[in-house]
Amino acid sequence: METRWMLHAIEGTGPEKLREIGLRAREYKKFFQAWEKLHLVEGGPEATFIRSDMVPYMRRYFSKTAGKLADAGVEQSINAYGKYKAFMCKFEQLMAGWTAPYFADHMTLHLNLKYGGRGIVVTAGNAQVPHLKTLVHSLRDVGCTLPIEVMYLDDQDLDVDVQAELAALDGVTTREIAPMVDDKGWKLAGWAVKAYAIMYSSFREAIFIDADSLFFKDPATLFEDEDYQRTGALFFKDRVLWREWKQDWLKKVLPKPISSNVLASRYWKGESGHMQESGVVVVDKWRHFIAMLIVCRMNGPERNGNKDQGTVGVYDMVYGDKETFWLGWELVGDTDYAFHRGRVAVMGVAEEAEAEKPPTEELKRSGAATEPDMEPSVAYTVCAPQLLHLGADGSPLWFNGGLLQNKFVDKKEWEFGNFREFVTEPEKASTTTWKLLGANKACLTGEAGFKHALSTSESEAVQMMMDHAKKFL
Repeated sequence: METRWMLHAIEGTGPEKLREIGLRAREYKKFFQAWEKLHLVEGGPEATFIRSDMVPYMRRYFSKTAGKLADAGVEQSINAYGKYKAFMCKFEQLMAGWTAPYFADHMTLHLNLKYGGRGIVVTAGNAQVPHLKTLVHSLRDVGCTLPIEVMYLDDQDLDVDVQAELAALDGVTTREIAPMVDDKGWKLAGWAVKAYAIMYSSFREAIFIDADSLFFKDPATLFEDEDYQRTGALFFKDRVLWREWKQDWLKKVLPKPISSNVLASRYWKGESGHMQESGVVVVDKWRHFIAMLIVCRMNGPERNGNKDQGTVGVYDMVYGDKETFWLGWELVGDTDYAFHRGRVAVMGVAEEAEAEKPPTEELKRSGAATEPDMEPSVAYTVCAPQLLHLGADGSPLWFNGGLLQNKFVDKKEWEFGNFREFVTEPEKASTTTWKLLGANKACLTGEAGFKHALSTSESEAVQMMMDHAKKFL
């Protein structure tokens, strides 16, 4: 089998390089699965081992058969194994060499995940600690009992005394990422840490949560989501913002055939330049190991371009880490992922606005009053930095952006938002549905049927979050 081309340096830049990474990753996935099948040995419940004595094992196997045929067989098998191993070592280094030396090889890292159970992963530096403490306490108050791993870059990123404070919280462990990643030639920092935190967390099934995100309900229910159960990877949609024609770009990046997931996406249809919101990511890493390796690569050595050298990085083509998850899946040909069925909304105080048109068919389907049962349509606008995600039943599930009206002003000017109502983004939203202001604030306008008041229990949940936040912010 011709394999030499697979070991050539991956050259080029921009979309063309991403495409080549995808092509190589698809081949690597096939070889890795075969290599792992050869080495993994089941030893009982929650006991799988990597066979490291393959050459002695082959000698023992062939020793059971006498004669020259057996002698020829063992020599041929040992030589073939040696060549395959040398090839796999080089291929692994080419595709994701940053895992060594912390993990001896990708099999070791992969097996480390198999019995890791379920848990929550959060990244945090010193600046995020107040938000993180609010998150941890509020998660426990909504009934979440999952273990939590706080992944930080190094002791400069998160002070040692703060690490101790966090580790003292119920079910929390702090873990340093820097020693696990060989970032020679590039630097692990910023948004990029998220992908590595997910990969290196000890959990097989991880719910990543941004430190400034908060849940109305136990996030563990996401593991029971029917789409997650089916695919092992659950992502959340972003707002419909800035109509962009991404189809030509996707054709350059993704190897053929283009999946049905992509063909149905707003990226492909030109409806918006924003597809994913990565404040929460749910993934079974054992099932999607190669996809996660490529997501990490996109947020690592491929992250930044260099204008002086004429190179284009991933972050020059998409906004930060948020699109790299579903794109990483697609690059390796892994189409087992789903976007959560709940819609997005904005939570705050609704103000009456002028409606541009009468109720839509979608409004009628929602069960709201329709012509001729109602007065001429009234629209409402909510402006806030918080992006609210709804459950499949339409009730608030979680939101990002924290509790503050503006987290970018001086701390002495911090004020909590006033969260009484929310307006839901319509199913057929357009880029005119939203208006962006400064300080991450966004305004969403919707007809009366898309405005909802927080229920008593939801308002109590917000108050609980604020009570915790007052202790830390």
